[in-house]
Amino acid sequence: MAVLAMDRTIEKAKIFYEDDSGSNHIEVMFNPNEYTVSYEAKYNGENDKKQFKITQMPEFKVSLFYDTYEKNGTGEDVRKETNKIVLLMKPSSSKKKTKLPPECVFSWGLFNYRGVVTRVDQRFTMFLGNGIPVRAIVDVTFTSNLLDKEVDVFKGLEACRKLWTVKSGERLDLIANAALKDPLKWRKIAEANNIVNPVGFPGSDDIGRILLIPD
Repeated sequence: MAVLAMDRTIEKAKIFYEDDSGSNHIEVMFNPNEYTVSYEAKYNGENDKKQFKITQMPEFKVSLFYDTYEKNGTGEDVRKETNKIVLLMKPSSSKKKTKLPPECVFSWGLFNYRGVVTRVDQRFTMFLGNGIPVRAIVDVTFTSNLLDKEVDVFKGLEACRKLWTVKSGERLDLIANAALKDPLKWRKIAEANNIVNPVGFPGSDDIGRILLIPD
C-alpha cells in the first residue's frame, strides 16, 4: 500500500513591502493559527435588475503572536518586533510618494494578499517586573488597494503580485522568462529587489530568497 509522504518543512509567513530603500520584508515570529479573508461582490443596477460587476477581496485580517520573554536570556521588549508592523502604516518620506503608505504583500504558503496595512491592534499579555511587555497578540488588517479598472475579472485566486523562490542555477534572465515571458525583463526584477550584482546572481545567500516579480 502506498504511503503519502508529508512535507513537514516549516515555512514562515512574511510581509513584503516597498519603501524608500527598496524591497524589504518582515518575517513573523510565529505562524498564525488563523486568518480571515473577506470577499465582496459588486453589482450594477438595483433590485431584480442587478448585474454582476466584479468580486474583490477588500480586506484581509490576520492575528500574529509574539513572545520575547526568553530572548537574550533576560527578556526583551516585544514592541521592538511588533512596531515593525506598526511602521507599515507610516507614509513614505519620498517627495514623489508623500502620504502614500507602503504597498505590502502578505505571503504564506500559496496564499498571497496585496494591499496596505490600515489597522494594527496590539494586546500585551505578559510583562517583566519593570513593566516592559514581552508577549503580545497583534491583529493586523490589510485593505486591498486595487481599483476596479485595474481588474477585468477577479477569480478569487489571489490579489497580489507574483513571488518567486530562487533555486540553484536560476539566473535572472531565466526567472524573467518563466515569470514574465520575456528574458530581457531581468533588469526590472533586479531593480525591484535591490540586486546590485546581477551578473553574480544567484550567490549562495540568494538560494531560497523570495523575489518580488514586478506587475
